[in-house]
Amino acid sequence: MEDAMMGIADDVDSNNAPTRLRLGRKDGWTGGSEEFVAASWRRSQAAGVSPEGGDIRYIADVDVASRLVHYARPVLEKLIEYTEDVPLSVAVSDNKGRVLSRLDTNSSIGSLVDSISLSPGFSYAEGEVGTNGVGTVLESGCSVHIVGASHFHERFHRYSCSGAPIRDPLSGHIEGVLDLTCLVEHSSPLLHSFVRSAASTIEGALLRDRELNQRVLFDAFTKMEAKSRVPVIVAGKNVLICTSKAQMIFDADEQRSIVQHALYLAERAQKTTEEIEISARRVVRMKTTRISSGSSVIGVAVSILDCTPSGAVKVIDDNSTLSMSSHQPAENEPLRRPALQQLSIPTWNRYSNLVREAVERRESLIISGEDGVGKATSIIGAVHDVYDDVEVVFVETGFDRSAVERKIVTCGSGSPVYLLIQGPEYLIADEIVVIRELFEYLDGENNLVGIGVIAGESGDEGDRGALPFNSLLPLFAHSLHIPPLRHRTAELPRLAGEMLREMSNGAVSRIDNDVVVRFADYSWPGNLAELRLVLSECLHNQSSEAIRVVDLPDEVSNPSTSASGVLESLEREAIVKSLEECEGNRVRAAKNLGIARSSLYRKIKRYKI
Repeated sequence: MEDAMMGIADDVDSNNAPTRLRLGRKDGWTGGSEEFVAASWRRSQAAGVSPEGGDIRYIADVDVASRLVHYARPVLEKLIEYTEDVPLSVAVSDNKGRVLSRLDTNSSIGSLVDSISLSPGFSYAEGEVGTNGVGTVLESGCSVHIVGASHFHERFHRYSCSGAPIRDPLSGHIEGVLDLTCLVEHSSPLLHSFVRSAASTIEGALLRDRELNQRVLFDAFTKMEAKSRVPVIVAGKNVLICTSKAQMIFDADEQRSIVQHALYLAERAQKTTEEIEISARRVVRMKTTRISSGSSVIGVAVSILDCTPSGAVKVIDDNSTLSMSSHQPAENEPLRRPALQQLSIPTWNRYSNLVREAVERRESLIISGEDGVGKATSIIGAVHDVYDDVEVVFVETGFDRSAVERKIVTCGSGSPVYLLIQGPEYLIADEIVVIRELFEYLDGENNLVGIGVIAGESGDEGDRGALPFNSLLPLFAHSLHIPPLRHRTAELPRLAGEMLREMSNGAVSRIDNDVVVRFADYSWPGNLAELRLVLSECLHNQSSEAIRVVDLPDEVSNPSTSASGVLESLEREAIVKSLEECEGNRVRAAKNLGIARSSLYRKIKRYKI
């Protein structure tokens, strides 16, 4: 039976057998999701892995008390508690494939996995034991569900392994792998959804561990912004917060120069004032203040006191106003107005700069991410900011070719045109042919300033490989993935404040600390769009000058009422994912999840899906 999820390759029904690929003494499936496993087998064979024998290597010096284990352990315990009726082993490994910790639902499955050395200290790197639910995750960078004979080594043929990467939410680097192992007869596609959701929960815990220092930096920024009218920058590890004035005055390279020097000064003095040259044109006089948490220096606050020559900025003191005294835009220079996502928000600032740089260089770009993270806002905002009178031509499944061509022709050779493709995962083969023809036509037009793609959240590797749109991927120079809001909770205070000021016309921008805590604990399945809806309800319920917990909707102020506990949240996410994959077809979704339709209907009602 073939499963359509990423990297899944179950034993294949002989009545629907795809082409075989010979790999030494192993047979691999090619085509669809099986090609994912076939690629792993080729790597295994190239590494010299034997499919019949060989010991699994033991490494004595693994860190079984690491930060990863500390934050993964509660999730492992919850998974074991929730799946106690299924013989299942749950293990976490480091980023080299070495097992760090394992829990079992019962002793029988524990004895079985002991026999294959799935225990702390043993290496499950793909280059040592072949295709498996740990090493193959590290090699591919995505989650996998390897069942039965899809394992390269014969000793694993009795087992089903579902693995997912655990990434550092800030850097994106893989910190380790979460793996669920059971016998083939107990395998279910639901395990694949569970392991991905559980890995996401561990990532959230890793993020919150870092957020203590980040909140100290945000608090420092909020206090400085409230009492100072000069441009302010606060920076620390993985955090850069700027006032709108600082964003308008300094580009990304200039901000980096200021921050690097300010951090150097903060290591040497609590407070100092110094003048530095940030470019051939500009010299900045800045005041730096060290920011500490306990005995550690975690960042620096920068007040821009003066910036010369060119009259770009002239600030006399903290009570003065910003003066753009001598720089005037050229006649054909577009007015640069910072978009909402560019103001004071570290991750948005980083992604906005990347999008803008691609647009300015006229490079093709793919932006992916969950619904509501702001993909369209970032790319459309950058296009309109860089080009005057630009015409953005939208293309999505079901588009009318003649209507698109008419719009392009109407622009003629005068107005710039930006082609924006939405939902490429839904385009059919015939539409891809038309789009390729449009590319060829527009390639000769001087007024084409770029081509962008707004894609949904990266789905399963096997599915992606079969998408018609993938034939066009080599034409795109860059791809950018915008993380969901639940991985950017440190930005919520500032982001919510910006939204509130916009929505209330400046009347409300303050949020109680208790509200910030509730925001950080909430999963934000609707991302920025849901945040805006929540803030709208808060403004409707508002009874004071600040947003308080009492103003929040119930699902945010009391998240336990909508999903009581980690595993319930994981189950809800698995159901939502399956319904999306099945385009809302509940019968197919129940089959994919391995549960009865009546059970699915009850859970949909229970979780308010």
